[in-house]
Amino acid sequence: MITAFLLYIGKVAILLAVFFLFYRLLMERETFHRFNRAILLLSVLIAFILPLCEITLHKTVVAASGANVASGVASDSPLATYGNPILWLFVIYLAGVVLKLLHTAISIYRLNKLISQCEQHPQADGTTIAVCAQNIAPFSWWNTIVFSRRDYQLQDSALLVHERAHINSYHSFDLLLMELAIALQWFNPAIWLIGSELRAVHEYEADASVLSGGVDAHHYLNLLMDRANAKLECKLANAISQQTLKNRFQMMARHRSKPSRLLKGLYLLPVVAITLALNAQTVIHYQQSELTLIHPAADTVQTPAPQQVVSSPAVEPHKQQSTQKTEPQSETALLTISGTVVDEEGNPLAGTAVMEHGGKRGTITDMDGYYELKIPKGTTVDFMNIGVATVSIQVKSDMTDQKIILKKDGSN
Repeated sequence: MITAFLLYIGKVAILLAVFFLFYRLLMERETFHRFNRAILLLSVLIAFILPLCEITLHKTVVAASGANVASGVASDSPLATYGNPILWLFVIYLAGVVLKLLHTAISIYRLNKLISQCEQHPQADGTTIAVCAQNIAPFSWWNTIVFSRRDYQLQDSALLVHERAHINSYHSFDLLLMELAIALQWFNPAIWLIGSELRAVHEYEADASVLSGGVDAHHYLNLLMDRANAKLECKLANAISQQTLKNRFQMMARHRSKPSRLLKGLYLLPVVAITLALNAQTVIHYQQSELTLIHPAADTVQTPAPQQVVSSPAVEPHKQQSTQKTEPQSETALLTISGTVVDEEGNPLAGTAVMEHGGKRGTITDMDGYYELKIPKGTTVDFMNIGVATVSIQVKSDMTDQKIILKKDGSN
C-alpha cells in the first residue's frame, strides 16, 4: 500500500512538471489571463486525478496443454523492519507534508490576527476595508481589503479596483488550493513554480481590470512602484510585490493576443491521452487448450470448450470426467487404460496428453494427473507433456492404476 502511494505521488510529480513545461512554452506570454488561470488550476487538478484513472484491458491467452500457468497480483512486501528504505521515504514525505500544512496554518492565523487588529470599515458592496496603523503594502484576503492608513486616506480608486478584482475573482480560494497542492508535492519544484505563476496571473488579471476601467496607465504604474516598497506583511495573500513589477509592466504593455491562440491550450488533451495509455494495464486470463478430437464416423472436428486454469474448482482425485473421447464404430475390441502421470519427484502432471499413436483417440490428465482411455488392442499410446520426454506404451490388455513417470532427461 505504501509503495503504491509513493508511486502515485511520483506520477503526479511527473505530470505537474510536464504540464508546467508546456504552459511556459505555449501560454505564459498570452494575455488570456482568466483562461491561463483556468489552465493552471486544471493542470494541477488533472495531475492529481489522472494517475488514479486506470484503463483495464482484458486479454485471453490459450496455454498449451501441460503448461505451468502462474497467476497472482503483486502486492507490497511487509514493511515491518525499520530499515526498509520505502518506509523511511514515506516517513520523510509525511514529515514534509505536515510541516508545510503547519506553515500554512500559522500564516492564516497571523493574517486573521492582523486583520482583527485593524479598523473595520464595511462597504456597500459587501467587502470590508481594514485600516492598519503600519506602513504595509495593500492586499486582499477573501472579502477584506487591508490598507495602511495612508492608502485609506488617499482613497485612490485604482487601488480599490485592483483589490476588489482579487476579491470578485475568488483569488484567495486559488491560493488555498495551491497551498494544499504544494503541501502534497513539497519536494517537487514544478508545483512551486506553478504556484508562483498563478500568483502572477492573479496580478495580471487585476491589472487588466484597473486599466479597462479607464484609469491612467502612467498614474497606475507610478502607484504600483511606490506601494511595492512598502512592507509585505503576509506572503499568503495577494499583495503588491516589487519582485513581480517588471513582469506586470511587460504584460500591461503587450498587445492583446488573438483569439485563435486560445487553441494552444489544447496541449492538455494529448498529454492526458498519452498518460492514460501509459497507465493502462492488461489483465491476462489464461485458458488451457484441449486436443481436437475427430469422430471416426464423420469428418467433423469437435473442439471441446477451453478449460479455465485459474480459479477452477477442485476435482476429487480419479473422479474427473476425462476429455471427450470417441467410440469407434468398428468390431475391434477396446481395452481400458487408466492411471496417473507424474514427474520424477512424484508430482502429478496435469494436462498431459494421452494419445493413440497416429490415431484419433486421446484424453488429457486432470489436476491429479489421472487419465482414463479406451483404446483398441495392440495400439501404442503416447504420453506427452511440455519439457519432458514422451513415453510410448503398447496396450495388449486392460491396464488400470498404472503410474507413468515422465523424466526431463529422456531416460524414461
